[in-house]
Amino acid sequence: MENWGLEFEAGFKRKAGEVSFNVNANASYLRNKLISLGNASGEAIYEDAGASGVGPYVKGMNGEVYPYFYGYKTGGILQNKEEADEYNLTYGQQAQAGDVRFLDIGGAVDANGNSIPDGQLTDAGDKTKIGKGMPDWTFGLNFSADWRGFDFIMSLQGTLGNDIYDFSQRGDINAMNRPSWILDRWIGEGTSNTIPRMTAINTNRNWRSSDLYIKDGSFARLKTMQLGYTLPTTLTRKVSVQRFRIFVSGDNLLTFTKYEGFDPEIASGGYTTIGIDRGIYPQARTISIGANVTF
Repeated sequence: MENWGLEFEAGFKRKAGEVSFNVNANASYLRNKLISLGNASGEAIYEDAGASGVGPYVKGMNGEVYPYFYGYKTGGILQNKEEADEYNLTYGQQAQAGDVRFLDIGGAVDANGNSIPDGQLTDAGDKTKIGKGMPDWTFGLNFSADWRGFDFIMSLQGTLGNDIYDFSQRGDINAMNRPSWILDRWIGEGTSNTIPRMTAINTNRNWRSSDLYIKDGSFARLKTMQLGYTLPTTLTRKVSVQRFRIFVSGDNLLTFTKYEGFDPEIASGGYTTIGIDRGIYPQARTISIGANVTF
């Protein structure tokens, strides 16, 4: 494995009169590449990261980021019977209007590096890299300030350049709750070119592993924020208290992301689960009020 990257950190501290503040920012860039998997083929498909109707969707391969999401690329939705019949005749499929058009990327490329279709749709020949869970960038920002007994702290963190394989909404299961985006599914010609029809008779395997599961996982989150006030010692010493501070704090107050799942900040149990959302329990937004007393 080769990991190459850069780390940046910058800080600024200043006091002006009764106000003092401190800002610290950090960012890191990581480029990950698998050098040698240690087997003859130089690649491995991880069966434990698959499911019935979806198939394996995580792969490792020499020369690529490790691991990456593995599946078909799609070219929209078959809008009518004529398109479906032509698609079926070409690729020997059993699609109907409203089903996904999976792309034939073939096994060869032309002089310009473009894929040459081979007239077949097979897992071995047409499943390819469709995304990665490893972020290009991770970043954070911390800010603190003090003024006349008041103190304030804030921290923000996030990632850029990573995908999420949204397996939380499995299309291969007929009966389950769906998110609101399912209302934009195909229900007739011209109604959708991204989300297929809903059907219990899925002869086209619309929800086999493909880029339909891939979502932008970049996010920025206001992780913590706290405001406190320390009473003057001229008051607290009268009741034998050395220091008395009250505060209000919040965690996970705001999240900026395009991801429509519960939580873009997905913990990983290992390399082969990076960026996979299997329906994690989201981190709670909490608001706390408290006091620190020193006698």
